[in-house]
Order: sequence, then C-alpha cells, then structure tokens
Amino acid sequence: MDGGTGTTLLRRYTIVGDEWEAFLDVWRRIVAVRKRHGFEVLFALVDREENIFTWAIRHPGDIDAAAEVYYKDPERIELEIVGRYVTDWSVSTVTQEPIP
Repeated sequence: MDGGTGTTLLRRYTIVGDEWEAFLDVWRRIVAVRKRHGFEVLFALVDREENIFTWAIRHPGDIDAAAEVYYKDPERIELEIVGRYVTDWSVSTVTQEPIP
C-alpha cells in the first residue's frame, strides 16, 4: 500500500476448498465493478493451503456512500453468486504503518 488518502478496507474470506477457480472468476468481475465506482484494489493474496483469500481496497472519498451505490449496481447484484464460494468473511478498516 502506498499510503494514499481515503479509507482502506482489508477483506478476508474463507473459500470453499474446491471452488477457488469459480470464486476467482467471480471476484475478477467484482473488481471491474469496484473500479468503475472509484475503488482501487491494492493487493490480493491467495492462501490455498488455508483456503483464505485476502485483499485490500481503498476509496478516496466517502467509502460508505460509494459502497451504497456500488452494491446497488445491477452488475454487482448479479455477482452475489460469490456467496456460493465463501463460507466466512471479515472486513476491517486499516491504516498503513510506515516501514522504517
């Protein structure tokens, strides 16, 4: 993360073990919709051994207002199928700590 302005969310999902490719196909489509709504994807990490997917997004403005519009986007509504591949999740607001 480059420490840019805005709000950063760290999102962690537990993925159904044999559904990685299906999940990633849907996730890539989700990323395209997020970007159209002004979100930046900072990174995405796949831990297939533990079935954990971790990614971070940032929005430069009011992230709650942007999320409200994003989740009402008809294309995003179609992508609710992502829930088929996720058994648990957590989302937290994070800040970057400078590395000395």
